[in-house]
Amino acid sequence: MSIPFPDLLLDRARGIAETLPARIARANEHRDLDPDVIAAIEDADLFRLFRPRRFGGFEMAPGHFYDIQNVFAERCLSTAWVYGVLSIQSFVLALFDARAQDDVWGTDPTARVSSSFKPEGTVEPVDGGYRITGRWTFSSGSRHAGWALVGGLVPQAGAPPQMRLFLVPRADYEIVDTWHTFGLRGTGSNDLRIEGAFVPTHRSWQPTPGVTLSTARDIAPLYRLPWLFMFPSCIANLAIGAGRGAVKRLAQSCANAPAAAAEQVRLAIGRASRRIEAANLLLQANVATMYAKAQRGEALAASDAILYRSQLAAMLREIAAEVDTLMLHTGGRGISETGPLTQTWLDLCAARHHMGNIPDGTTLGLADALIEVA
Repeated sequence: MSIPFPDLLLDRARGIAETLPARIARANEHRDLDPDVIAAIEDADLFRLFRPRRFGGFEMAPGHFYDIQNVFAERCLSTAWVYGVLSIQSFVLALFDARAQDDVWGTDPTARVSSSFKPEGTVEPVDGGYRITGRWTFSSGSRHAGWALVGGLVPQAGAPPQMRLFLVPRADYEIVDTWHTFGLRGTGSNDLRIEGAFVPTHRSWQPTPGVTLSTARDIAPLYRLPWLFMFPSCIANLAIGAGRGAVKRLAQSCANAPAAAAEQVRLAIGRASRRIEAANLLLQANVATMYAKAQRGEALAASDAILYRSQLAAMLREIAAEVDTLMLHTGGRGISETGPLTQTWLDLCAARHHMGNIPDGTTLGLADALIEVA
């Protein structure tokens, strides 16, 4: 199968993005994306970037995915978020046993997977696998997926419990409507309830530390990238597109004002744009470095891995702060539900609550590494 040029995929994303602003009100009302949006993304082959080639995927370098996600994020952060989390599950599933991948994509190469990694349920080892029960929270895009990945702790005799991920088909879990939020309302991040579902051993995976590059030679370079970087990158990168959209809308608002924008507003727009584009260049450079090393089979220094992860974790909050400053320059009209930045501001405020976007832990890790070598 031939793989489309990245520019073609980007053009397809732009076509879909043009339709998104008119859909935001409906997505907020229903607290989920319109199935037509998901269908359009699927029809444009945009869910294939991280899918293995043997199932019709592209196995593309991550930078192409980030560009597409940010096209969506400029117009609708909920769409970008769902696109990110449904896409990255293909990356994670590619790390599972080949039989698990066949279970999902063998008969339907367009099958999608949602997730909730926090180990909130109970796990009982049984013959041939595990039996799991519980309720898992924040499974974004779950109504648009036929499978789910959920986390659980497996009891170990005389040892701490073992963290594992479990792949469960849609027939084995219930989606519980719990998503009532001020931001990212269109992500449909509802709970999943599972009652005694059997998960065969091959549909479970013990996550690796996922901080540095994998040394496995029997997998494609894409899947050698650290999963603990790749997964949060799909809920952090979109801040770049969100910031770009906010800058554009405030600039347009100023251009349409009776008088030219005040100097302080212009300074805020310039500063925000400069910092947003710097964040994009940094992320793309870090990922390009890792991907090149993965292609060559080289190792990634632990200090570099910690640095890249720390920079990633801080990115969304830093851009959210820029958008918050821009909000202060919208004047009285800025508090309107339909204000030029209101939706983006609320969505970023919600996104910064995700544990992957909380930089404290990675910042401490970076400080400890620097102190150790000082």
